[in-house]
Amino acid sequence: MKDKRHPHFSGLGILVVLAIFAAPVFSQSLDQKVKELEKKIAQLEQRIVKLEETIAQLQKSQARPAAPTASKWKDKANWRLLKKGMNKGDVEQILGAAPKVAANSYYGDIWYYPDLQGGFASFDKDGLLTTWNEID
Repeated sequence: MKDKRHPHFSGLGILVVLAIFAAPVFSQSLDQKVKELEKKIAQLEQRIVKLEETIAQLQKSQARPAAPTASKWKDKANWRLLKKGMNKGDVEQILGAAPKVAANSYYGDIWYYPDLQGGFASFDKDGLLTTWNEID
């Protein structure tokens, strides 16, 4: 029995012809997807920049003492800026110089604002803030 198919179009030949004609369509689709992804990445990068700017502004507004007076320790908002592990310079910048200091090189210092009945800030022997109690 004779093969009735065209001798020049074997199964492999048909695949090659299809690949040649389908390649531009597949390529356009792939290029379009890449462009869409690039556009989405650019949008996400813009959102990240805006979010980072917002975070920086919030950190700036929270990091500055509320009252720029000589007696900054009188403002409770300043006490709430304190964080465990701050050094003495950071605490002094926020609350001002302590009117009374109980120095102890073994346990650490305690700063009193304005005296024993007011608020205090306790430091460990390395000069890092461990505990505090804001004024009433």
